[in-house]
Amino acid sequence: MTDNADTMPDGFFGRRLSSHLEMEGDCFLEVKRQGHLTLAATRVSCSRISRDRTTPIPSEPAFSILHQLKDLERHSCWLAGRPRYSAAFGADTVSAIDLRDNPQCEFRGQFDVVQYYIPRTALDEFAHEHGAKPIATLKWTRDERDPTVSALSALLLTAVQQERTTNQLFVDQVGLSLLAHFAQTYGGLRARDAAVQGGLAPWQERRAKEIMRARFSSPLTIADIAAECRLSPSYFARSFKCTTGIAPHEFLSRMRIDEAKRLLLTTKLPLADIALICGFVDQSYFTRVFTRNVGTSPGAWRRARLEG
Repeated sequence: MTDNADTMPDGFFGRRLSSHLEMEGDCFLEVKRQGHLTLAATRVSCSRISRDRTTPIPSEPAFSILHQLKDLERHSCWLAGRPRYSAAFGADTVSAIDLRDNPQCEFRGQFDVVQYYIPRTALDEFAHEHGAKPIATLKWTRDERDPTVSALSALLLTAVQQERTTNQLFVDQVGLSLLAHFAQTYGGLRARDAAVQGGLAPWQERRAKEIMRARFSSPLTIADIAAECRLSPSYFARSFKCTTGIAPHEFLSRMRIDEAKRLLLTTKLPLADIALICGFVDQSYFTRVFTRNVGTSPGAWRRARLEG
């Protein structure tokens, strides 16, 4: 198969990845900063047992990290035309490949993975923001499981499938957490203490909360809020939690629930309308979030207070 420049992404992820492997899949997450890609996630799957070795991937300054969701009978890899490894991979094992090495792959067994694509420029920017040296490469022992990636992948897949429209801050934060994990655990990054421990300045906290209050019913990303606070998204997310004790997406969720409570008590609007006004994608998602946080459904909560 050949890549179509009009429909394929510039980097080796999404449909370009699935087309190259001749499998089903597409990108389900792109985390961007100032218009530049920081991390992309693609889920790729194939039920065929045996597949031919792929052609070499054109060299590019980026990393491809594969998280196996199921056991794979065998994964063989060649770098610059030379054999690198050939081994079985269990579920939740991870392999990291530098795409500058023109990798080729061959798979045997049912294939189901999440690929994380990280441009080298994103790692350089992340290291610079944290006062660390540039990251030379990303390494992980290929036959070992990574419980952190397993947990974050599960959170990300669940959030994207069920709650993406109204949970953009949470999805962004998981993506940034993955980038930080790869930089620190796979790349050996060590941030300066000030960056780890610092909180928001008073004006930054006020501005962040003002933006969330003004836009709580519309899609909002961590990058949007961080830009108003003149911070990087990763530093903002960490600093917001350091200052307030909760993550940005939790603060936004509480704000939406508080507004929903007010409307439940002061209006006769149906639950579906309240859900949309408060930034929830639909009534079922509104009910799930409200029940999880309040302990009862919005309809039962309204009846108990109006009848009491």
